[in-house]
Amino acid sequence: MHPRRTRAFSPALVAVLAFALAVGGAAGCGDGQSTPDAKIVNALELKRANRAYRMGGDPFCTVDELLNDADEVDQASDQAGRDFLIASPDGEIGVLARRPFAPDCTRRARDDLKRLARKSG
Repeated sequence: MHPRRTRAFSPALVAVLAFALAVGGAAGCGDGQSTPDAKIVNALELKRANRAYRMGGDPFCTVDELLNDADEVDQASDQAGRDFLIASPDGEIGVLARRPFAPDCTRRARDDLKRLARKSG
């Protein structure tokens, strides 16, 4: 039987790996400001409906996805598709709404997101 050899990592390698993880983690998280789903749900008075949400339970005010930070809002704005983006004025938070989406719900969602962004920021 051969004795098992263990290899120690050099302190320099450990430092480089820790730095890379810290930089990579910070780059993936934007500015670190993330609004919890619960705050968006409460601000917009969303009710769960199957795999989506409805503002006040209205089927013409269906939200498919909650966008908790600026990175998610940016990614959603780059995607074309069935849903459309409603975001706070500076794009910190938002939702992807399903068409048809009532105009009064659009206004209400924008106002509520703006108010929530001001409270959070």
